[in-house]
Amino acid sequence: MTVTRFYVRNFRNIREQEFIFDKNMNIFCGNNAQGKTNLCEAVSLCMGPSFRGSRPGAFIPFNDEKADVCLKMYFTTCYNTKSENLIEYTFSNNKREILYNGFPLKSAMELYGVLKYVVFIPEHLNLIKGKPDLRRDYLDSVAMMQTPVHLKKLSRYNKALKNKNNILYGINSDSDISLIRPQLDSWNEVLAGEGLNVTYGRIKYFSQLEVIAAKLYEELSSGGEKLGLKYYSSIFDRYDIKAEEINELYDDYYKRLCDSFDKELKHRYTVLGVHRDDMMFTLNGKNEREFASQGQKRSTALVLKLAEAEMIRARSETPVMILDDVLSELDMIRKEFILNHIVNSQVFITCCNISDLKQLDSGKIWNVEQGKFKEL
Repeated sequence: MTVTRFYVRNFRNIREQEFIFDKNMNIFCGNNAQGKTNLCEAVSLCMGPSFRGSRPGAFIPFNDEKADVCLKMYFTTCYNTKSENLIEYTFSNNKREILYNGFPLKSAMELYGVLKYVVFIPEHLNLIKGKPDLRRDYLDSVAMMQTPVHLKKLSRYNKALKNKNNILYGINSDSDISLIRPQLDSWNEVLAGEGLNVTYGRIKYFSQLEVIAAKLYEELSSGGEKLGLKYYSSIFDRYDIKAEEINELYDDYYKRLCDSFDKELKHRYTVLGVHRDDMMFTLNGKNEREFASQGQKRSTALVLKLAEAEMIRARSETPVMILDDVLSELDMIRKEFILNHIVNSQVFITCCNISDLKQLDSGKIWNVEQGKFKEL
């Protein structure tokens, strides 16, 4: 898809402005807290939930609580490049309304996965250096962008996990273990089945991500560094599990859950399962979390997002890419790659230094100051 025109009124510090975007590269340059990310958030809001996780009340300008928020996004798809579609997002009198070509939607989630976009924000560096749950959530989001069925599988697993953990948490010295154990085993059956479903979804798309990200990182670093990705299964205690094995692993999965009963009694929660799986990144064979520089970690987070876009493009609609503060801590070779070698996608980039853009071959640049955008 391509965003052709965009109208903003009363969104955070942007009072009113209309944009005609370049079909490929669009860059918003200015100091911090001037409105660059606000505009990118407004664009994302017309394609799904805010990538900042903000609630609608946060969009209203600070000095005008009665202002009405209005966003209009005109776009074309790869299936029909001549006809414009329109998303209208309004928030007024504490009421939100979303219209898709004039038809009302109940929630922005109805757009998520339909209108494709990929976001990089500085917080995504935590995919490499942060806690495992961030990496699990990322893999699940990749799978959900490919197929909404993954969300249903994950929801069923999380519901069963909560029920089992409630039982474990309620065990005390007076509890009759002979009565509780069959209940836990019953939930283990559900967790084994749904856990394998979630594992399959993750690994299916992880295997694609692994190949594409490695190729992109090699291009980004001009062949100087080799990226590796590994998925770790807490149930099977290994990194080499394959999607084609899943159907054969149910009995083993269920047995390992049941065998962890004594450990679960001690900790009073489920100690194994897809909710404790992880992912590891290596550069030239070394653990990136321990040995990589900030620029290398940023490069890895970026190529994960570029790989995600490639996967979406291969399956369906070409996604829009939003890259917030992506050029920081990168050398000139990597900056040039980002500016000129992201092909077949419309890109929105925010940056602080105009000097970072010297190598830009084509596209549009806006200077941003106090919520006002001036095309250069």
